[in-house]
Amino acid sequence: MRSFITLFLALATIISTMSFSKNINSGGEWQRLGTRIVNMQADHDELPVTAFKGAFTKLKLRVKGAPIFVKNIRVIFGNGQDLNLKVGHKFTPGSERILDLPGNKRIIKKINFNYKTVTTSKGRAEVVVWGKR
Repeated sequence: MRSFITLFLALATIISTMSFSKNINSGGEWQRLGTRIVNMQADHDELPVTAFKGAFTKLKLRVKGAPIFVKNIRVIFGNGQDLNLKVGHKFTPGSERILDLPGNKRIIKKINFNYKTVTTSKGRAEVVVWGKR
């Protein structure tokens, strides 16, 4: 019986160690923060993000539908601080870009987009934002 318990504890330790090292090597996980279908008449939009989504170190912008030129984004954190990130990138449908958030993991309250729409007959652009823990 003692051999069984010892073997069980050894296996549990090995499995938990493997799981822990997998989490370290993966560098966190991407979580969808929200989607915004941009208003082709305006030049800015806001994406609210709730605190229960967690704290993040990176953002990933992915565009669907129609092309859009993102000038910059302003990230407002849970503690009231903000960060203006110059993007200056034309996104074609299906393209994405990863943006680093300097400092430690932080809760994001909202993200403001400053963009220019690209005239097209493909409809409106859909911006999907992901956060990396």
